[in-house]
Amino acid sequence: MNVVDTYEESIVIAKPRRRWLKRVGCGLLVLLVPALILLTIALPNYVWRHHVVQQRLDEALASLDRNDPGWRLEDIEAAREQIPEEANSAPVVVAAARLLPRDWPSKDFEDRFAHLWPEELLIADDFARLKQQLGHVQPALDEAHKLANLPRGRHRITYERNILTTQLPGQGEVRRIAQLLVYDAVRHDQEGDLKRAMIACRAAFNAGRSVGDEPFAVSQLFRCHAVFSACQGVERVLAQGQPPSEELAAFQRLLADEDGFPELLVSARGERAALNALMDTFESGDISLSDMSGGRPNWNERLFGFHYRDNIRDEHPWMLAMLSRWVALARLPSYEQRAAEQQLERRIDNLPESAILTRTMLPALIIRVGTVSRRNHGYLRCLNVALAAECYRREKHEWPDTLDQLCPQYLPEIPRDPFDGLLLRYLRWRDGVLVYCVGQDARDNGGNLDPENRDQPGADIGIRLWDAAKRRQPPRPKPREEEQPR
Repeated sequence: MNVVDTYEESIVIAKPRRRWLKRVGCGLLVLLVPALILLTIALPNYVWRHHVVQQRLDEALASLDRNDPGWRLEDIEAAREQIPEEANSAPVVVAAARLLPRDWPSKDFEDRFAHLWPEELLIADDFARLKQQLGHVQPALDEAHKLANLPRGRHRITYERNILTTQLPGQGEVRRIAQLLVYDAVRHDQEGDLKRAMIACRAAFNAGRSVGDEPFAVSQLFRCHAVFSACQGVERVLAQGQPPSEELAAFQRLLADEDGFPELLVSARGERAALNALMDTFESGDISLSDMSGGRPNWNERLFGFHYRDNIRDEHPWMLAMLSRWVALARLPSYEQRAAEQQLERRIDNLPESAILTRTMLPALIIRVGTVSRRNHGYLRCLNVALAAECYRREKHEWPDTLDQLCPQYLPEIPRDPFDGLLLRYLRWRDGVLVYCVGQDARDNGGNLDPENRDQPGADIGIRLWDAAKRRQPPRPKPREEEQPR
């Protein structure tokens, strides 16, 4: 075969290959041209949207910096109250918790003592069980009793870059330590040592106050729940006899101080700062969507992460605006807060559908913290007035006819109901008196106290005091198993 033949054969062989390459090239061109057209249109649109979104966010941040200086998380942390180590109750809570078994108390034990009639003694079996359980944790109890003389606290916080992963280990133990001390108060009630019972309740109260101005709503809820448990313990002490007057006066001072603590404002400012920090770290790319949700990154997130970040950046001003409204309503008198919360709920509900985080996270948070805060302040005020009425009864040998008779010797003034702004209510019953506020429905239900459903409509919040002869009653016989409700 000569050279010409070889060349011609190569041409014949190459022709199909060229046709194949042409087809591939045409296919790529068909795909590439629309993609280039789309990119030409979409890229300027994305750049413009990014600019507008960033401008809105910058304006919102600048407005907050002007109108509420010191609102950011690092500023709030720097401004927190400094407490000398020897006066700080937080390390004592942590030390007591380390001495307490992780599984204490058991669910069965909690259920057994969950609903006690304040004026009734324990049955023998329950008292034996209580003493046994407290004996097992005596080292923790000894440590926890140091809290009786430590009314202020400050837990250290190590903030993570992803604020959602910041741990609050010591604060999480506050409720357990407070409950431990309330159980100890119940033991002393039963034994008739009401002074030690009041000291245990004071220690439980201060366990709650070991959480100071920590800027998280969950921290303030820990504080509220512990304080509320301690107040219930005091209510039981008063129903079991006549504790020393000096202990009543000491607790009154604590109640008045706690009533002045703005846990709702601390929560609102703290959550605004924390959520701003979370969004900022996400928008900057320091954390991913999977970091926020606790999942694993996927191809969708890797490919469209820039789009998600701009969506959060777009929502960021809405979130700040709604949280700033929460801060503003937290500064209102407590009896105006519920109406303002409902109005804020409606505002959040009317936000654009794209404001997903704001619409899903904020309403439940705002309502929960507000509900607990007002309930606690109502209970604090009712207990303060009840202690004043008890001191009056001891000196005058009769209950006051009206709360006005308590002022100014036993109370500087009659507190207002945190739900409707009126003065606290007072009823004289056949076997004692009742001090109460109207509760979450803002309606006077005649002093209907329902410990099982105190936050539900139809229930009031208050403290009942018994006549001396009606205190420390024998326990009611428990129904047989077949008679118990199912």
